[in-house]
Amino acid sequence: MNLKTETLREQEVLQLEEALLKRVEERLVPIMEQAARDAAKTAMHKLRLDIMAHISRHEETIRRLARAEAANNPVAL
Repeated sequence: MNLKTETLREQEVLQLEEALLKRVEERLVPIMEQAARDAAKTAMHKLRLDIMAHISRHEETIRRLARAEAANNPVAL
């Protein structure tokens, strides 16, 4: 095999590798984007649940304090 033929084959191999890499990237990018969206949704859902639990604890404390205050300060009729 002469040098020119070998160089052409190397170029063909490089072109095939580039084409393959492009196809893999075209398939992989949407999958990775979806995975990132799913992870963000999961994180946001967990954050919402944590915030709701935190608020709920404060609401219960406020109700408990209000009941205690009402018990200590009966309303005159």
